Amino acid sequence: MNEVYRGAAGLQQLGWFAQVKQCVSWLRGNLLGSERDRLLDRIRYLESEVSRWSKLAITDELTGAFNRRHIDDVFKEHLLLQRCSESLAFCLFDVDNFKAYNDSYGHGAGDEALRLVAQTVRSKLRHACDSLFRLGGDEFCILLCAPSPTEALHVVERLRLAVRELALPHPFDRNQVLTASFGLVWRCDRSPLRLVPRELYLNADRMLYDAKRAGRDQVKLAVL
Repeated sequence: MNEVYRGAAGLQQLGWFAQVKQCVSWLRGNLLGSERDRLLDRIRYLESEVSRWSKLAITDELTGAFNRRHIDDVFKEHLLLQRCSESLAFCLFDVDNFKAYNDSYGHGAGDEALRLVAQTVRSKLRHACDSLFRLGGDEFCILLCAPSPTEALHVVERLRLAVRELALPHPFDRNQVLTASFGLVWRCDRSPLRLVPRELYLNADRMLYDAKRAGRDQVKLAVL
């Protein structure tokens, strides 16, 4: 009897293992090799399926950004495990007057605009620890590694300009093209304050509101 199952080997992480239960006298020559190869192929297939489904579980289907479900895990990497050697910046952004854009061009065009915005922003991120998430609708957030608030602001300004330079027509926006507003929070990694994700979100949301109130298509920054 042959079995393929998942388990742990010593202190190693979970992996796929094969167990072959047959009379040794039957497994002669090429027969043994064929059985081994068949089981190895099965293990490789199962590993690829686990990897594929794991990726789908944390990915937003429309934009390809990470989904909201995954943000807690990434926060833990930044704030608890301190995998990023630089200080942390957290940014919220959304598309300006997106409801009017949807109403004017239709939801299909709105979806395509969100895909283009997400693709553009993701292509401008610099570090492996920089991550883009879609929170829902036209609202996104970004986690950035930045050594200073000036550097964080510079990065996010580049993102803002990149969205504007897509030049997607938007007749109900004062710029006549699709734009986005950004609320940015920078936190020093040596800060004595223990900052939880909700506090980052609330401060960034306040900055985003200020950017909207000041006329949209801009970045507002808070330093914690």
